[in-house]
Amino acid sequence: MKKKLYLLDGQSLAHRAFYALPLLSTSRGEYTNAVFGFTRMLLKLLDEEKPDLIAVAFDKKAPTFRHKEYKEYKAHRKKMPEELKPQLSLIKEVLKSFSIPIIEIEGFEADDIIGTMARKGEEEGFEVVIVTGDRDALQLVTEDVSVMYTKRGISDIVRYDLNKVRERYELEPQQLIDMKGLMGDSSDNIPGVPGIGEKTAIKLLKEFSSLEEILDNIDKVSGKKRKENLQKYADQARLSKRLGEIKVDVPLDVELDECHLGKFHKKNIRELFERLEFASLLNRFKEKTSISIDDISVKELDRKGLENICDKARNLGKLGLTLRLNNYTTPVRAHASQGIISLGEGNLYIFTDINEAISILKPILTDISVKKYILNSKECTVFLKKHDIELEGLVFDPLLAYYLLKPSGKLPGLRDLLDQELSLSLPEDIKEDNLYLVFMDNIFKLAEGMVPKLEDMELIELFNDIEIPLITVLAELEYNGIKVDAEYLESLSRKWEEELNGLESKIHELAGEKFNINSPKQLGGILFEKLGLPVIKKTKTGYSTGAKVLEKLEDKHPIIPLISEYRQLMKLKSTYVDALPPMINPDTGRLHTSFNQMVTATGRLSSTEPNLQNIPVRTDEGREIRRAFITENEDWVLLAADYSQIELRVLAHISDDEGLKAAFNTGQDIHTQTASEVFEVEPDEVTPNMRRHAKVINFGIAYGMSPYGLARDLGISRQEASDYINKYFERFTGVKDYMERVVTEAKTKGYVTTIFNRRRYIPEINSRNYHRRSFAERTAINTPIQGTAADIMKLAMIKVYNRLKENGSPARILLQVHDELILEVPREDLTEMARIVKSEMEKAVDMKVPLVVNLESGPNWLNKEELDIE
Repeated sequence: MKKKLYLLDGQSLAHRAFYALPLLSTSRGEYTNAVFGFTRMLLKLLDEEKPDLIAVAFDKKAPTFRHKEYKEYKAHRKKMPEELKPQLSLIKEVLKSFSIPIIEIEGFEADDIIGTMARKGEEEGFEVVIVTGDRDALQLVTEDVSVMYTKRGISDIVRYDLNKVRERYELEPQQLIDMKGLMGDSSDNIPGVPGIGEKTAIKLLKEFSSLEEILDNIDKVSGKKRKENLQKYADQARLSKRLGEIKVDVPLDVELDECHLGKFHKKNIRELFERLEFASLLNRFKEKTSISIDDISVKELDRKGLENICDKARNLGKLGLTLRLNNYTTPVRAHASQGIISLGEGNLYIFTDINEAISILKPILTDISVKKYILNSKECTVFLKKHDIELEGLVFDPLLAYYLLKPSGKLPGLRDLLDQELSLSLPEDIKEDNLYLVFMDNIFKLAEGMVPKLEDMELIELFNDIEIPLITVLAELEYNGIKVDAEYLESLSRKWEEELNGLESKIHELAGEKFNINSPKQLGGILFEKLGLPVIKKTKTGYSTGAKVLEKLEDKHPIIPLISEYRQLMKLKSTYVDALPPMINPDTGRLHTSFNQMVTATGRLSSTEPNLQNIPVRTDEGREIRRAFITENEDWVLLAADYSQIELRVLAHISDDEGLKAAFNTGQDIHTQTASEVFEVEPDEVTPNMRRHAKVINFGIAYGMSPYGLARDLGISRQEASDYINKYFERFTGVKDYMERVVTEAKTKGYVTTIFNRRRYIPEINSRNYHRRSFAERTAINTPIQGTAADIMKLAMIKVYNRLKENGSPARILLQVHDELILEVPREDLTEMARIVKSEMEKAVDMKVPLVVNLESGPNWLNKEELDIE
């Protein structure tokens, strides 16, 4: 049996794969759809065809002999998509990892290399198979050369041997070159003879056998126009044949022996596939270690064992720990069912008498010299605080490390994390208890693998100096909670219930009948059928009655403003006034939210159960809810410390714009200054309306707002908005330079960074879809600003927390809400604490412009007065 030589047209197969799959990308923003499709096809080929020899040919960028003979060759072909260009080098990386030869020769196309190697293989007695998405290769078919043609995509393959070519074209493969001379090829801009298509070309070649014979016998060709065209375009036909003929005599410096499928190292392939995030292809190359719970030695600790653990951990200088917490809906009410300790190298221990155990372990848990490696570290820290233990020495949490490495993805489960980072294969039916044991048995190995990755990506300082210390601070906030006046909320609920009933009566009166205002279907019937209001939008289920629809109908009928008011009040009542009291911890009388450190792509913290970062402030009714957030007693006050225009100050810093820096460094009002520049008036001539417009422009620019968005927000024409933006950029050229620079960098790298090197990957930045690309560009512009502001706030929280601790003050941080910290402070310490908080927040980081913090204090979150602290 003959050995098989497989020759792949890398160029055409890459294009096929690119268009066959949707635009895929890694979490870092590298496009991979062509690479993934090509790789999947290659693996299938290796599995099913089992080639003895294999090589892949690619085009070179340099002009070929065809371009030199005919300048218009491929002139009208679309440029290679920007998303595909970098993928060709990645495809070559894949091939190199498999030790598959790549052949490129300047002046020749991949087709010519394949044609030459096919003839060479045929002469040396191989069965040759060409794999391509280019039909031109069919001219190379012989008894020993066949073509696997990717008809559509990369999986719909048609095999062409000699009989198949004859059946399809009624010609010999060699005659397909003559056919190209006659009919040309629009995709390659080969002209051919006008008026001759495939059907006519086949008919002529069946009659005369070759192009030359046709041109020698034009007088015998039927059809007057056809004869004229053949006569007139004879030279063009000969040129077209030369252009369409695949060379079989290209000077090669590669021998077929070099094309043996070499040995490849699974490790190299695995590392590449992990980088490209080819999870579905990765498993076959993973040298997985199967883990059985029987392989793990676990000891249950009694008092003496726990005491011994303290000694061992102190000698090792490290301790792995997690607490299995239940009922974690509110932090301070959680209880632990089990503790797991790891000392590495198979030394795994469990304890179930939690109270006794942590009491014995307290000396080691509070010893900063012993490094702690903790799973779910914030939750464990909150639990320990409840037992009067201040955890010290935390250095690693695997989920937090993963979040920094892959900020755009969802946090994995424990099984997936072990699989991704350590290639550990766990039984499908492993119990959760055992899963935790396996995970903790490997927590030090996870650190050994993940910490170097953080270092390589320049994220280690962010991890060590901001995110790890922040865990202690967030645990403090969650443990502290905030006092809520439940009686006040209940009275507000009753008051709003009466108001809602009154609004409901008025709405029913205007409608002429009773109906369920909360039912979009019933409301739609009243508004658009009974009252005959103009239909703005319809959905599959009926009329749309959303907020935007009501906004457009506001002046059409007096019922509309009442419905809007009803909805707003109903939402406030149900979301906050009625929902918050049941969430108050009965033991503390306080609300204890959970702060999420590993959710947002920008690095901002979020708050859940309940979301205390979203308590309304824009409406009078919303502000009434804030009155419910109070101090522990009358001897305490709330202190609010709010960064002033932090994102605009960050923009001034990272853009290095002289105008913005000057405005902030001289203490000017930035919105007045912007209005002065944009509207070309003196600062004292700026009107309130000009300043309002300038404020929208300032923040809009920071968020990469388009003229359309600015026009919508200001209620002006798109042209006016465009003029405003242009004038802004004329005055603040550094901002425009920054925006252009950061978008360019994002397109090149696939990600942007904050000044602390936090990354955000932006896969859509090179999208062919205008709307996706535009959104990605705005994200690229805003993320370094918003992300840096978030990092500064985190640093400020750490600094304020540490200073309060050093000071020994009973003052405590309760909430972080965007750019604001809320503290609870003894009234007698207010001035001193305010000065400390302001100082630490303003000195959180050195920038080219000053950070400014505004202070307010009062008995509740609503009624606060400004504090003037020098």
